[in-house]
Amino acid sequence: MIADDLLMHRVDVEQPGRKTDRYGNDVDDWSASTHTAVDAWMQQNTGAEDTDGRNAQIGEWLMICNPFDVNGDPLTIRGEARVHWDGLDLEVVGPPGPAYEPAELHHYEIRLKTVQG
Repeated sequence: MIADDLLMHRVDVEQPGRKTDRYGNDVDDWSASTHTAVDAWMQQNTGAEDTDGRNAQIGEWLMICNPFDVNGDPLTIRGEARVHWDGLDLEVVGPPGPAYEPAELHHYEIRLKTVQG
């Protein structure tokens, strides 16, 4: 586990609920989402501007956190989750990366992306 004093950013992990659409497919339902508070380390890896026809700010981030939430419950983060922190709404990019020590899961490394504008 990562020491608590190194995980100085409190983030909100939002997972969508599920519902069946009119064609019988299971789809994300953001109106029935759940929220979990997580202590994490947030680090911006890259930033760019898309100036091809729009004024977009694109940021790629790395979130590192222990495999449990602030209440000590096991943390499950799926690829469709969103992370809210410091006024940013970030999307999880791909499946979260578990990092193991020899005996057990040590922490998660989660790639995030935000696009504004």
